[in-house]
Amino acid sequence: MIEAKRGQIIIIKNPKFPELEGVIESVENDRLKVYYTKEYESYAWALSEGDEIFVRVHTQFGIKTMNSMVISAPSSDGELVIENASALAINQKRKYVRTVAEFRFFIQKGEKLIGALCNDISAGGIKFTPDEYIFDLDEEIEIKLLSDEFEKDLIIKGIIINIKGEKVIAKYTQINEFDRDKISNFCLKTLRELN
Repeated sequence: MIEAKRGQIIIIKNPKFPELEGVIESVENDRLKVYYTKEYESYAWALSEGDEIFVRVHTQFGIKTMNSMVISAPSSDGELVIENASALAINQKRKYVRTVAEFRFFIQKGEKLIGALCNDISAGGIKFTPDEYIFDLDEEIEIKLLSDEFEKDLIIKGIIINIKGEKVIAKYTQINEFDRDKISNFCLKTLRELN
């Protein structure tokens, strides 16, 4: 089950406004304390205790949606307390949230460096269209993701697990948790922009 945790992005919808974005500051069994920026202050002030809201919590493993309500009206320091309700749905059941994305990166195969176009990506693997079709199933590769998308260059070891026509799918075999978080954050940001 996907749990709401401190630091996760939360999107709140209500008929009084389009959507309010915040960050979970703390989690209790029955409530979430959410901080929002000045940019969303007018939306937050439109809410009152007991107002029903629809919530999307963007976690590393998927998007948890729930019907919730306001427990404590917004405070002057940008804090809002809402019900931590049961999930209505989890948009992705895979271990890591995946998103469609299009950017260039490189693959090291032995001594050869090959350009590729990302088709979709998660913190567990990547689907891509390579500039050269010279890959085999179970082949070990090195994936070089560039700083434009991830704030720093990421170098990840992987293995080819599927080839579908022009598309190649690789699963990460060696990735540090910091780099995995960078990819997860990129996926969540991209999903928010797509929605």
